Amino acid sequence: MRTFLILRDAMAVGLIAVTLTASAGAPLPVISGRTYITGSAKIKVTGTFQFDAVIPINKQASFSDGEMTWIQYGDSGSEQPNLLVTVSLQELGFGIGLGKKVSTAGGEQCSGDMDIKPTMITGHYKCPGITSYDPRDGKMGKVTIEIDMTAGS
Repeated sequence: MRTFLILRDAMAVGLIAVTLTASAGAPLPVISGRTYITGSAKIKVTGTFQFDAVIPINKQASFSDGEMTWIQYGDSGSEQPNLLVTVSLQELGFGIGLGKKVSTAGGEQCSGDMDIKPTMITGHYKCPGITSYDPRDGKMGKVTIEIDMTAGS
């Protein structure tokens, strides 16, 4: 958590203390280099395509290098539900898939937060009205995505 003091106006009317976590749209802290060996994501997708699943972390595809983090749940591109979470100082992203049906959300499109500790990352996000695509029929649509995730190293 970080605490910021915000000067309300040039006349110094007052100071306000605001506590922030790593929330969507806010700067994210650096995640130290590590691999992930435990965790899961509960994902609910409603709209053009739908699923409600708990997906285990993909240990082989989940790691942080000290600058960028990739946390994969399930197998990308598979017929089963899957999620890729990417985190860096510049971005927070979510890639959701169910077979050929896909949707990608940026952190600025979502509300929620992520708690980063030395051996555990937890997060909860809701991303409404996200564009989705199904290349089998070429149709675009909209989905709402809810994510509860854990990743332990």
